[in-house]
Amino acid sequence: MKQLILLGAIAMISLFAACRDNNSQQQHDQMHEGHDHAAVYQCPMKDEGDKTYDQPGNCPKCGMELKEVK
Repeated sequence: MKQLILLGAIAMISLFAACRDNNSQQQHDQMHEGHDHAAVYQCPMKDEGDKTYDQPGNCPKCGMELKEVK
């Protein structure tokens, strides 16, 4: 009887650990979803400090072409 209870407890702990690891991976994937390939653009003159833009274009302050930040 003790072995059966011990086996059940081990099974429950294993199941809990597996679910927790899977949930952590899903949260990590959701946080980084779409961020791997998203380009960020910035004025090469840095006249706006570290301000970045999500689309290419021209700097609204000096008119220079925004460059992709790598």
